[in-house]
Amino acid sequence: MHIIDFHTHVFRDDIASAAVSTLEERGTLRAVYDGTIRGLVRQMARSGVDISVIQPVATKPGQVRSINDWVAATDDPRVVPFGAMHPDFEDPLAEVARMAKLGLRGFKMHPEHQDFAPDEERLTPIYVAAEAYGMVVLFHAGADEIHSTVHGTPRAFVTMLDEFPGLTAVLAHMGGYRQWSETAEVLAGRDVYFDTAFTLGHLPDDEFVSLVRKHGAERVLFGSDGPWTDQALELEHLRSLPLTALEIDAICGGNAERLLGL
Repeated sequence: MHIIDFHTHVFRDDIASAAVSTLEERGTLRAVYDGTIRGLVRQMARSGVDISVIQPVATKPGQVRSINDWVAATDDPRVVPFGAMHPDFEDPLAEVARMAKLGLRGFKMHPEHQDFAPDEERLTPIYVAAEAYGMVVLFHAGADEIHSTVHGTPRAFVTMLDEFPGLTAVLAHMGGYRQWSETAEVLAGRDVYFDTAFTLGHLPDDEFVSLVRKHGAERVLFGSDGPWTDQALELEHLRSLPLTALEIDAICGGNAERLLGL
């Protein structure tokens, strides 16, 4: 079994330093590596992570195609690229079809960076396209360290899942950063994946374990949210929790292998 980090971030070499600095200045985030693919791979080697999934965010519709071209050109077998989509992109069906042709397995959307609620009607063409092409959609879920808004609420995701039961979705930050009580109430047990990114150490350990058990460890994916956390420390923390060996193995890689068809 591979150790798979389902939630990491990188930037093009020419903008990585500026992008990391800007994000650090806007909030409380502090980068562990330099935000490049090389930096991520070095971090993986130190941490024992075999595969990382990179999750780019398009903050403007005009960035979507260029981001997808860039990530699709990634040729390191240790890095699995997801694409980007924006709620205001003009022809999402054509672009999702192009992502599939480029070999991308999914794409990321961010309700706070992109100013949308996941249950808005304008997202329908994107979800229909994702269902049609079997794309995994990873959403930032819950609050954010930079933005004061919370568009990606657990109840908004419930509405989305009810309307699009064929959508394969991953809700980052265990279903909703700092929205975990509501997540446990309305989302736990639904046919949707959670990832652990930027949750360990923020959600108390006993509540984390309880949420994993209520949702089902078979639908939880390890994610570090790198470069904003240290993969090695995140794995160490996860493995220290009172979960069974089978649950840990599923979270650390087994579930992601199945989801990505590895």
